[in-house]
Amino acid sequence: MSDTTAVSARLITRPRLHAGHFAFFRAVVQGLPARSMWQRYLSDQGDVGTEPAVHRMTGWIRRELTAAAARAGNFGRAHLLRLDLTPPERGTLPSLEDFVAEQGLDGFGEAEQQVLYAERHGTDLAAQRRRRTLLRRQLWAVHTLEAQLSQPVSQNDGCEVWFVDSLAQRLAANGIATLGALHARMRAAPDWWAGLRGIGVGKAQALTRFVAAHADTLGALPARCPADGPPGDLDATPAPAQAAAVSPLAPIERLVVPEALNGREGRFRAPPEACLLEADNDLQAIQAWLAAKAPMASHASDHAGEVRLTHTQLSYRKEAERFLLWAIFENLTALSSVAVEDCVRFRDFLLDPPAHWCGPRSVARWHAGWRPIEGRLSARSCGYAMSVLHNLFAFLVKQGYLRANPWPAVRPPVTPREGLDTGRALTAAQWQTVREVLDRLPRTPANRRLQVALRLLYETGIRLSELVGARAGDLEWLSLAQPPEAPEVGWWLTVLGKGGRLRRVPVSEAWIEQLGAYLTARGLPADPRRAPPGAFLLGSAAPGADATIGVSGNVFHTQLKAFFAHCAGQLAATDPQGAVRLRRASSHWLRHTNISHALDHGAPVEVVQQNAGHASLTTTTKYIKVADARRARAMRGLWEAR
Repeated sequence: MSDTTAVSARLITRPRLHAGHFAFFRAVVQGLPARSMWQRYLSDQGDVGTEPAVHRMTGWIRRELTAAAARAGNFGRAHLLRLDLTPPERGTLPSLEDFVAEQGLDGFGEAEQQVLYAERHGTDLAAQRRRRTLLRRQLWAVHTLEAQLSQPVSQNDGCEVWFVDSLAQRLAANGIATLGALHARMRAAPDWWAGLRGIGVGKAQALTRFVAAHADTLGALPARCPADGPPGDLDATPAPAQAAAVSPLAPIERLVVPEALNGREGRFRAPPEACLLEADNDLQAIQAWLAAKAPMASHASDHAGEVRLTHTQLSYRKEAERFLLWAIFENLTALSSVAVEDCVRFRDFLLDPPAHWCGPRSVARWHAGWRPIEGRLSARSCGYAMSVLHNLFAFLVKQGYLRANPWPAVRPPVTPREGLDTGRALTAAQWQTVREVLDRLPRTPANRRLQVALRLLYETGIRLSELVGARAGDLEWLSLAQPPEAPEVGWWLTVLGKGGRLRRVPVSEAWIEQLGAYLTARGLPADPRRAPPGAFLLGSAAPGADATIGVSGNVFHTQLKAFFAHCAGQLAATDPQGAVRLRRASSHWLRHTNISHALDHGAPVEVVQQNAGHASLTTTTKYIKVADARRARAMRGLWEAR
């Protein structure tokens, strides 16, 4: 290639990453020495030079990867690639051995030492685990992008993939969105570049050379189409079939809507003078709706100046995009002209879309092989799509763009009701093994906490977050009137569940006694009513820790998993399958165990659902007291059966 050719190629094409760039980047982000990695993978770039040169190279690679992910519409991946996850030069956490020596914990068991270590350095450990998790995801993203970016030039590639933004935008403005369309134009007309605004002789020469250089994958140009010099007369040759078969389905940022279907004259458009939006057509109205979904503080942009969409906006865009494309290309109506019957047809369409609408999610949005949907939606996903479109139309009605919203009249598909998940519950024999191993544990602070916690998890079925968040002030002794019978008395625990909803669950007298002994061992009153209301029921086991502070969910989860693994070891010889299940068990398994065992002992389903927080009570206060009394009596059958 001549110097002039090389210069013009750089003028129209994006800088390209090669395999050495990917290998160098992977090595550096994992902490390997940058200079030696440069010599191994980037020798074609010359000597490594100064340290800033390494940072510039790493930064350029990172920006190119981020831009590739953003162009594909995968803004989550783009954000991930922006993160600098290079490990610190020197570790900030002491080893377990150093911690044991420093704290004087030689007399403690290894499991106890690990729990105390996690309690002391839990925040740093969590940050370290998160960095490692993000690094694994980042390396996989780099691997995926390498496979995509190293693909040969294809007729289905968008022009923006290979050409600089200014040139790609000019081609798109002239109706040439893909390399296939560009190749077809070159073959079909002797002066293919004539009439294309912003494309002169120089750029036409450079584009012709680019297409000719990739003849293996794009197809050869006619012999009379010169790669050097101005394009001459060409024999009119039909465009290749592949270019003609490109789907009209395109993402909304590349969609060209026919004038008759753009919604300017939509059947249900409200009078323009009453509209609060500047939108003149349906596509602009959708974009205004998406922009309104951005949080007030969200003004972040990527390096190219494009506003990054939130996860909610991306999800909403997907649903609105599908509906707009369906309305235009399947229903042949503008979005602002759809009626109730059209919405019903779209609902059924989502449940069984045609094959030419479907494609893998991994295809980038800039690629001509992109499709709006992967396949049939489940009833739940279809219902979600309808709720988003209901939100879109409600917004457009409220802003005066449309006169009515058809979606309230369309029923979502029926979603089969899910029953209680008992698949991850322990059997009675497995729970008995857990109890026996639990009772044999040495009476250390961490083990006392575990004994109190496991019994409460089993007896109440509360969640892990509810367990570690419970405080002494959340326990109360209640006398529930239920005339003409005697009042139902007992202890109740108030927990904060999902969605910030409070609920009360009954707890047993035996557990209250066990809790009292545990509180006493921590230096607190045995009666929860006399303990500081803010004292956590589960306390820290670290030496010298404040008796009122609690334990994090991560620390307790780690201790619980280690305990279940110990139980599995005890069970392996007699029940190998049971041992496998115990190794998989977690706090949520005890929640399912509570549900299953309570039902087995005759507790009514509605009582179990209320204890588990699966449904809220909306009746009068008197009815709630009666229901609470019934629940307390029903649960006592389980406690006494133990």
